[in-house]
Amino acid sequence: MKEVIKTIVIVILAGVAIFYGVRFNKVDKRMGKLNSQDSLQSIQVKKFDHRVHDLELKFKGRGEHIQEFQSRLKEFDQELQNTYDKFNSKVDSLDYVFQGFRQQTENTLDAIKKSQEEMNNRIYEVRNTARDERLKLRQLVRKVSGRLSNLQDEVDNINKQLEQKKKKEQQ
Repeated sequence: MKEVIKTIVIVILAGVAIFYGVRFNKVDKRMGKLNSQDSLQSIQVKKFDHRVHDLELKFKGRGEHIQEFQSRLKEFDQELQNTYDKFNSKVDSLDYVFQGFRQQTENTLDAIKKSQEEMNNRIYEVRNTARDERLKLRQLVRKVSGRLSNLQDEVDNINKQLEQKKKKEQQ
């Protein structure tokens, strides 16, 4: 039984050793790959440094051109500022014109509203006056009609009386 346990322990130890051996080989391969990439990067950095050095040598003799470009850039900036100022003043003058137009339009609209209100009030007054006059005329017509019918009745009565008198006289 002891031998079986020893065999199992040895098999387990061998398995663990093989597992760690495989892992170590993978890590070793990865480290080798990273080292090769690092050396490649350093070569590329050296090439870049060399190119930058060449550019610096080319531009050392061209300082005058750079100064000329800088002075032109200042002139362009000044022209841009002048154009901006002109544009800004035109925008301000347009704003002033629009403000005047707006004020004039608002005043005109206020006058129209006031005129409309006055017209509405006048129409209301005329309508009320016309209604009152119409009612008065109706009452007057009723009175006149009543008086006319009364007069007609009186005329009829007078005619009857006259006819009766004529009849009496003829008799």
